[in-house]
Amino acid sequence: MTNQSFAGKRSFRTILTIVIALVLLVTMFAGTAFAKTSDEYTVNIVDGSGSVAVTTNETEPIEILKSAGIILSAGDKLDITDFKESEGGSITVNRLNTIYVEFDGNITAYQVYSHTVGDAFASLGISVNNNDQINYSLNTEITDGMVIKITSAQYVTLKVDGNETKYALTSGTVADLLKTAGVSLGKDDYTEPSVDTELKKDLVVKVKRVEYKTEEKTETVKYSTVETKDNTLEKGETKVLTKGENGKAEVTYQVKYVNGKKKDSAEVSRTVIKQATQKEVVVGTKKVKKPKKENKDSTSDVKPNGVKSKNGYKLGQVIKGRYSHYCACATCNGNSRGITSSGKKIKNGMDNPYYVACNWLPLGTVINVDGVNYTVVDRGGSGLSRQGRIDIFTPGGHSECYRLGVGSCSIEIVRLGW
Repeated sequence: MTNQSFAGKRSFRTILTIVIALVLLVTMFAGTAFAKTSDEYTVNIVDGSGSVAVTTNETEPIEILKSAGIILSAGDKLDITDFKESEGGSITVNRLNTIYVEFDGNITAYQVYSHTVGDAFASLGISVNNNDQINYSLNTEITDGMVIKITSAQYVTLKVDGNETKYALTSGTVADLLKTAGVSLGKDDYTEPSVDTELKKDLVVKVKRVEYKTEEKTETVKYSTVETKDNTLEKGETKVLTKGENGKAEVTYQVKYVNGKKKDSAEVSRTVIKQATQKEVVVGTKKVKKPKKENKDSTSDVKPNGVKSKNGYKLGQVIKGRYSHYCACATCNGNSRGITSSGKKIKNGMDNPYYVACNWLPLGTVINVDGVNYTVVDRGGSGLSRQGRIDIFTPGGHSECYRLGVGSCSIEIVRLGW
């Protein structure tokens, strides 16, 4: 009996030990599982326009992203301002994207971290007007390699019926502008430039309103002149046989007005109410012999000096010239002593010495002016520096200068210098 009792007690103790061990083991596993669950927390990950909530016990942002299956590319950035380790918050992924902005045909590449087109424009300092055209809305999410096209509005000016208005258009022709403005053209109206002209920046379009009016006028009909040659009258003389008298006519015109201003007119009809009287004139053709000019020197009397060319001029050279006259007074000569630049003396009332002044030929040069020989002995103002310009001395005084006047002539170089 005793042995059986002892054996039973020992068996009970063994079973109790096993039960206690199992309880301890279960308690240990439960505590471990509870501890693990209590270390996890929730993080909100924002990636572009999408977001995902992740429950994790990771403390490093990169590891948290990996656990969510989010992979970063080179250049991408993380914003962990609102993230707290082991507590939660949010992690924002800023993707580095390359976008291409085409502005009026010119393409530029940009790298941006922006999420939308509007954010990208703000970061790049690109501004667009309400009238500009964009192929994406400003709320469109940025994607790598996106091509954003901006077509700027073309501001054109329309001038019509006394009003001036500016319009913003991105495309079209002048005809499209008129349609937008509600302007219609009459049968004869037109535009400058023409209606098929493509619109471009700062283009000014003018509408020309055309109106035709009929106008009647009484006009003077000028008389005509008929000339008859007469060899009994000296050349240059005329004689009026019949005095001319103007007539009158009623004329009808079609007048074109553009924007209220007269542009041109065309004659429609003409009725003569008074005939013009023709003027008859007899013109003399008889030649008159001109007296030869006196010259104390003739070409054959000019003493040669052997110089064939000087200062760009040649012996025998013929030049088209223009002459004037001067006398020995202080006004003409610049002094009252009668001394020329070459030292030759001149005075009013003396026999004609056949002298000229000019700045373009050497002193002492002999020139033949329309058949008369003159010697260059004097200089003058800057006007005499021009080739062909000469001032002929006359001893007849100031009044003679006015009488002889100015004119064109032919100049031949007979001798160069003294």
